[in-house]
Amino acid sequence: MQALLSLAEFAALAAKAVEASGAAPGNRQAKAVPAERMIRYYTARGLLPRPGNRGRALTYGRTHVLRLVAIKRLQGQGLSLDEIADRLDAMAADEVESLAAIPPGVLPEDLGDVPGDPAPARSSGRFWRTAPAAPVAPPVQAVRLSDTVTLLVDGGPLPEVAALRRAAAPLLDLLNERTAHER
Repeated sequence: MQALLSLAEFAALAAKAVEASGAAPGNRQAKAVPAERMIRYYTARGLLPRPGNRGRALTYGRTHVLRLVAIKRLQGQGLSLDEIADRLDAMAADEVESLAAIPPGVLPEDLGDVPGDPAPARSSGRFWRTAPAAPVAPPVQAVRLSDTVTLLVDGGPLPEVAALRRAAAPLLDLLNERTAHER
């Protein structure tokens, strides 16, 4: 039976693999040692495949380690996470393994892969890349009914101003009465 890793084991093995392969990014913006939180973030962004499940525990395998080391190597080249996602999406599994360049003996011999689709979950990774078009608001017309009241009318033709003032007269009278009482 092939072994799978818990999140903590995956983070520890990935850190060891990044160090052994020399893939640690030199820039300060990208952390060299992959932490559990970073792994969850990369999974949510679609850079890493979704983990498997063993009961309620998440499990990670060989593909996860290879992709994470490849991500770190590409970060070291100055690529953004979006650029890395595009590049990894275009690569076959053997190309990712070649890019990761993990030396022999670093990964356990019995490290397997999570059963199922190894493709990354990209559903949530790109929604912020392009902003949706702003909703088109209907045109608004303003009619000044008194010194303190302006009526806004959405779209369509505007009724006669005199007719609007006659219809608004009870409201204007009420507002004038309240203003007079407050003085």
